[in-house]
Amino acid sequence: MRNYHLDVRPIAGSMGAEIHGVDLSETLDHDSFGAINDVLLDHGAIFFRDQEITPAQQMAFAKHWGKIHLHPHMPCLPDHPGIIEIVKKEEDTVVFGGNWHTDQMFTSTPARVTMLYAKQVPAAGGDTMFANLYQAYDALSDGMKAMIEPLHTISQYDKKKKRPAAMTPTDIDVPAPEAEHPLVRVHPETGRKALYVSSAAITRRIAGMTEAESQPILSYLVNHATRPEFTCRFRWEVGSLAVWDNRRALHYPINDYNGHRRVMHRITVEGERTL
Repeated sequence: MRNYHLDVRPIAGSMGAEIHGVDLSETLDHDSFGAINDVLLDHGAIFFRDQEITPAQQMAFAKHWGKIHLHPHMPCLPDHPGIIEIVKKEEDTVVFGGNWHTDQMFTSTPARVTMLYAKQVPAAGGDTMFANLYQAYDALSDGMKAMIEPLHTISQYDKKKKRPAAMTPTDIDVPAPEAEHPLVRVHPETGRKALYVSSAAITRRIAGMTEAESQPILSYLVNHATRPEFTCRFRWEVGSLAVWDNRRALHYPINDYNGHRRVMHRITVEGERTL
């Protein structure tokens, strides 16, 4: 792994690392970005502290990974297409994306990476958890691996799920399409196998099965993938920025800060077709 001058500090045994010594308001050269991406591929999620960046600078950083993914159902900032402002107000009791999931799995080209930048956070609470889908796959029995290897899943965006008022889908009356993906996904950059599954709110069933038949298998796999030894937990501060690889990680926003306001700016980068 190239690391140049990067100061990389793992935050847990399973995955996740903070990178120090990088100012994201400055333009990154090819080698510097390559070093950062190497750390992301190694650790699954990377975190930067004390960043003061504009939406344009955040967007420029995200574009190093590829084409910006425009969420098919959620509005973006008026002057910055591709940046979703995620707001949980003091009176809100639910969070956006409040389940274990990988982003945009409900599309044919799910997200490669997600970038989240903290604008306003509560004094305590609102952490995000991540789960290592490489380790989750590796820990399965040979029998389970053989059973799930050929399976595909069907995912669909749940527009009726309760969410903060500021995060209401723009086209709630239009049926969301379905997307099919392999249940075991080979990472296109590392070649490693990973479970590729989200909670029941997104991954609805196994192709060729009913939801009732599918859910015992899918629920087991999500519960298995999110065992404590496969996870890390990130504590947000104003100016913190996270980037995670959706092709090998689940994430979960912890909703433990009712009565407090939280504002985040999110960008997702379009990934590869899985089929």
